[in-house]
Amino acid sequence: MLRSILAASLLAVSFPAAAEALNYNIVEFSESAGVEVAQDTMSARFQVTAEGRDKNAVNAEFVKKFNNFTRKSKNGSFKTELVSRSAMPRYQYTNGRRIQTGWEERAEFKVEGRDFDELNRFIADVQADAALEYTDFHVSRERRNEIVDQVSKDAILRFKARADKLSGILGTSGYKIVKLNLGHIGSHIAGGGAAQAKMLRAMPMAASYGVEGTDSVAPGVEEISISVNGTVQF
Repeated sequence: MLRSILAASLLAVSFPAAAEALNYNIVEFSESAGVEVAQDTMSARFQVTAEGRDKNAVNAEFVKKFNNFTRKSKNGSFKTELVSRSAMPRYQYTNGRRIQTGWEERAEFKVEGRDFDELNRFIADVQADAALEYTDFHVSRERRNEIVDQVSKDAILRFKARADKLSGILGTSGYKIVKLNLGHIGSHIAGGGAAQAKMLRAMPMAASYGVEGTDSVAPGVEEISISVNGTVQF
């Protein structure tokens, strides 16, 4: 009986020791890589509106502006999306009573493209029919995916290079990557360009876009980065 108890005790002790041996020479560290990319896409938001007391007159004015905007947008190489469209009565309250005072119709469009000069000319051309809410610059999805693949590869190569260097410092013949995680993909405007995004909100279009469609706002540069963290056993 005593021999069985001693044998069981030795087995209980040996398991943690074996598990501990597997964790010798474990090093955890991280590396990152990033690249600056020029913003290659411009987008703009517009509102087409009409309002007044007479419903039919409001609708006629709105349809004219709406059709003009749509027709002019078809002449460009950019993408045009109708975001929303609504028509509703307007009310005011007098002595606790709701009284209809008029009618309004509204539509919101998003226009996006890579030819900035063409978009600027379009913005100037539709001033009579639509109000510009803002413009924005960003990196296109296709270009962003290419850059993410590139920086992911660069970060992994940096991780491997650091593991090689540590192996030499520790004097080991090699190592094994036990765990490797691709971390958060970061993106921010480089060089303080964030102020350019949506900077035209609540500004008169004529103040930024002349008759020739010359844009006083320029695209910026985004820095796209990714981090890699992992565990290496030497």
